[in-house]
Amino acid sequence: MEVAIDEARRFTMDVLTKLSVPADIAADVAEHLIEADRVGYASHGLSILPNYRRGLAGGFVTADGRPERIVDRGALIGYHGHSGFGQHVGKVVIDDAIARVHEHGQCIVTLRDTHHLGRMGHYGELVAQAGYVLLAFTNVVNRPPTVAPFGGREARLTTNPLCFAGPLPGGRPPFVVDIATSSIAVNKARVLAENGRQAPPGSVIDANGNPTTDPGVLFEDPPGALLPFGAHKGYALGLVAELLAGVLSGGGTIHAGNPRNSVATNNMFAIMLDPQVDFNQTWRSQEVETFLEYLLACPPQNPAEPVQYPGEYEAANRARHTLTIDLPDSVEKRFGDLAAELGVATIRPMKAV
Repeated sequence: MEVAIDEARRFTMDVLTKLSVPADIAADVAEHLIEADRVGYASHGLSILPNYRRGLAGGFVTADGRPERIVDRGALIGYHGHSGFGQHVGKVVIDDAIARVHEHGQCIVTLRDTHHLGRMGHYGELVAQAGYVLLAFTNVVNRPPTVAPFGGREARLTTNPLCFAGPLPGGRPPFVVDIATSSIAVNKARVLAENGRQAPPGSVIDANGNPTTDPGVLFEDPPGALLPFGAHKGYALGLVAELLAGVLSGGGTIHAGNPRNSVATNNMFAIMLDPQVDFNQTWRSQEVETFLEYLLACPPQNPAEPVQYPGEYEAANRARHTLTIDLPDSVEKRFGDLAAELGVATIRPMKAV
């Protein structure tokens, strides 16, 4: 269904403030979720709002949780998220890291114990807009594992995303890579299941370890599992994210001895830098532009689908959704139930012309 962005923001703010979330935190969450829908990622957009309500009700998300800087060594900073909303916590942490890069030319940042950070590409875009480069690894704890290791038949890991982003010359949209190290994200599987769609072949196994295209097996008892993308390659990158984010932040890994309360908690390890320090800035910009021209001039397999670089898809979607966003039809009832429970006006779709 099509919804005006102002209406989506009103609904999200109404829900969160009714749940005792401070207005500034609610605004950061609303902005992040709406942007996810604008750029084409419904899995990390408003559809996830009812899950956040359950997290608050269960005491696993702190409505007024704010990040605390616990390490400060100039170009090395570490934060504790205090189970606050990740979209607010992450923004505060990234903004601080951007300021440190401006001062030092680079920054290493860790973050532990925050609620779901959301779409990591959102933070990549913030960094790229400031003219800097981001490489971030995230792991997921405090919930059961969802991803089988390469060759395994049951889950031992989670989706453990990595994000790389940076600015590009010539007024181009930023370069943004935001990928789960699993075949698809759990929230993507949730959206597919809710809308009766199939998962891509080779992305899911059932509870017996058999390949399937039914994303619903992930939510059965006993559950199936996602597979790593690219077989052993995605598996290896998932382990890198698990160890960098979980251990260096102090937030822990997914092993069975740590708590699993069914609500995602994120830890992050990230490196940020100024790409224009030290030597010939003009050459760097020219080299990037020349490489992109060479890349994008590649003849496409399908003439209707020219070669793109990561980040163009998001930029094109954002340009198409300046005033409205498209939400899965499955959210209409869920939002109606949530609104009725909280005593707020439900979200109002745009009227068909």
